[in-house]
Amino acid sequence: MVNKLLILGFFIMGSAISAESSAIEDDLTILSWNIKMFSAPYGWLHNRIERAENIIQSLKNSTNYDVILFQEAFSSKIRKQIYRGLKLLYPYQIEPEDHFNFFKTNSGLWAISKMPIELIDQISFSKLKEWDWMSSKGAKLYSVIKNDEEILLINTHLQSDYKTNYSSIRRSQYDEINLGLILPYVKINKPLILCGDLNISNVVNLDKMLKHLNLKNGPLSGKLQFSTFSQPNELVDYILVKTDKFRFKSIQRRIQDFSMDFLEYSTNMSDHYPIEANFIWEHISK
Repeated sequence: MVNKLLILGFFIMGSAISAESSAIEDDLTILSWNIKMFSAPYGWLHNRIERAENIIQSLKNSTNYDVILFQEAFSSKIRKQIYRGLKLLYPYQIEPEDHFNFFKTNSGLWAISKMPIELIDQISFSKLKEWDWMSSKGAKLYSVIKNDEEILLINTHLQSDYKTNYSSIRRSQYDEINLGLILPYVKINKPLILCGDLNISNVVNLDKMLKHLNLKNGPLSGKLQFSTFSQPNELVDYILVKTDKFRFKSIQRRIQDFSMDFLEYSTNMSDHYPIEANFIWEHISK
């Protein structure tokens, strides 16, 4: 009889502990988008103002993003236009530093967020070729905190190819990201997410990068399996993850097509489709 009472007591205590401490799901949804917004005078050729309005409307219709990371947001005029349109939804932003130099523009890397976002560090690439030389391309490391969980985000845009294959330049650039932003800041129990236009479509070259940076890719849901119009059937935009001991319960990636909202093609917004990812994890609530 005594043993039965002890067993019953342990069961009740265990149930009470479980009731007090339960796993609760959290999630973070990110959008990464190369929006092709060049500064004047070159930007005048690309119908920037109308495209910016289309981008604003698309993102107003899709309000589930926590953080949006843009590439090629070079134009300060267009950034102001987009931010005015989205400020109520995304009150926090970190802009690229504008360079007052006729021959060189900024990095084009811009972040807007529903939650506070902090710029931790940034790098500028030491090697750039052809038109890329006229920008300050590099990478930025941000920190966001959602329900007490810190998540590190990297936004980057690697060397474009033009008529020459610059895979060796891209290798040097992602090595600079590793040395400057990943190794000094990575935490074994904290997730790091790298987003951007990597200009890597070759599977072998992508695998080399993933191995070198210890990052993981994943499958895309939905019909679209490529992200650019200028290179059909090629995927060059990614959202990659470094987790180590931290484990996401699920990650869903998808190439987003906002054109369905407009009955127009997304080229009226950019020459890239955006890529989105939803991350779900559990934490213990006490």
